[in-house]
Amino acid sequence: MTTARTLYDILQVSATAEPAMIKAAHVLLSRRLEAKGDAPALRLLNDAFATLNDPALRAAYDERIADHYVAPASPPPPAKTSAASPPAWSRALMIAAALVVGYVAAAIWHQRALTQMVLEHQSAMAEQQVELSRYQLEQNERRQSATQERYATTQERRAQERQAQQEARELAALRSRLDREASDYQRTKTREEQQREREAQRKVEQERANRAAEAQRNAMLAERRLAEEKRELERLYREKYPQYR
Repeated sequence: MTTARTLYDILQVSATAEPAMIKAAHVLLSRRLEAKGDAPALRLLNDAFATLNDPALRAAYDERIADHYVAPASPPPPAKTSAASPPAWSRALMIAAALVVGYVAAAIWHQRALTQMVLEHQSAMAEQQVELSRYQLEQNERRQSATQERYATTQERRAQERQAQQEARELAALRSRLDREASDYQRTKTREEQQREREAQRKVEQERANRAAEAQRNAMLAERRLAEEKRELERLYREKYPQYR
């Protein structure tokens, strides 16, 4: 039994073909017919595409031919990884958004860590300043006491001078120690911060590389699938319309 020629036959696609498949078939067949100068066939092809490219017109046409057309047996379509995979530009946009979110999160974490380091440093310096002020207050009190006893004997005066010199040396030693500790603290915090920054940058770069590789793999898969569909269209075209080769 022969079946009527449908719009799907004109475009050389199955009745379940997706819109992207119909558009690709229309582009391929249009170029061939334009190269051959077959204007009637080109008009027929454009009319078929105008109907099948419109979801409402296609649904109405499918209902019309449902009781009169029996689709020829065709090999099952290749398995798809998902029911509706997003377009390539959408995946690229999602990847870019993920990278931006990762960068913003890293920047926020860096700012919080830096703020914490500054607060800790300020707290340590405040404690050191309190200790130094207390020591200076004690020194002032000792000097006042020494002033009040300036009428003491020469031996006592010399003892006080030696004590003051010793205290001055101790104060200088304390200041030097506090300065070294502050410097060591700053260097340690700087190294830790640099290490955290390098680690965060490495993670961001690694994630960016992984996502770029995934995007490249998806693009290659999409190009491969499109090439296979084009080859299938060309095969169907050669089989059904050998006179248009």
